Amino acid sequence: MSTTVDGTALNDPARLAAVHRYEILDAPRDGEFDVIAEAAAALCGTPIATVSIVDADRVWFAAAQGLDGVAQVGTEPGLCASAFLADDVYVVNDASIDPRTLDHPLVRGELGLRFYAAAPITTADGYHLGTVTAIDSTPRELTEAQTAVLGKLATVAAQQLELRLSAIKAVRAERQLRAEAEERAAASAKLAMQMREAAEAQRNTPHPALCQLGGTEGCSAPAELKVADSWGDSAWGCAAHVEEAIINVRSVFIASEELNGLAAYRNRHRSR
Repeated sequence: MSTTVDGTALNDPARLAAVHRYEILDAPRDGEFDVIAEAAAALCGTPIATVSIVDADRVWFAAAQGLDGVAQVGTEPGLCASAFLADDVYVVNDASIDPRTLDHPLVRGELGLRFYAAAPITTADGYHLGTVTAIDSTPRELTEAQTAVLGKLATVAAQQLELRLSAIKAVRAERQLRAEAEERAAASAKLAMQMREAAEAQRNTPHPALCQLGGTEGCSAPAELKVADSWGDSAWGCAAHVEEAIINVRSVFIASEELNGLAAYRNRHRSR
């Protein structure tokens, strides 16, 4: 079990990326984490319990039972900033005499912390994010059963973070699908308008009676619109086949007299 802060581990970019991917830092309090903190306090018989996430320069509380108005603390070694790196539950029975915690501000300061027990919150891919912690101003000890259950609460906290991440991904995927659908609808509406305008403009232009875009099976629908491509090929088609061609063939566009630029250039009058 680690007993000191490893600065490299605390500020490891991969670990911090794992912390940030859950988007939990500074997020509104989650009721599920509050339940975990309340359970830790009840389990250990302490007035204070937290679900803590350790950032590069602070320990932020996702939940804090008995610490009204406190949102975060520093990363001084000995308590959360050391405990989250442990492989098992980190216990300080009496912080006033434990060499790991003697100089910690929470021990020497107004809080007068004496008892501290923290189970590390570890992701499935092995990153240590924070702790589920029980705190008291009176020295005490935990039974083996209490220690084991505190570890289970940290596992539940890790699972809750995964659920949060899944929800975030689902919401973003849904928003992306909605945005893409709106873009397709807008493009479809724009194309429909362009086709209506082009059909009206081409109404009196000489053209074949039937659609020429039906492929080998042919099409018996009336020809309404002329389309062309960047290679100079052109054909008349019904509205359905024209729309299909424009959508599926990148170089196809609605033909118009305005696009007859090369022919106009070839037939231009040379002034002398």
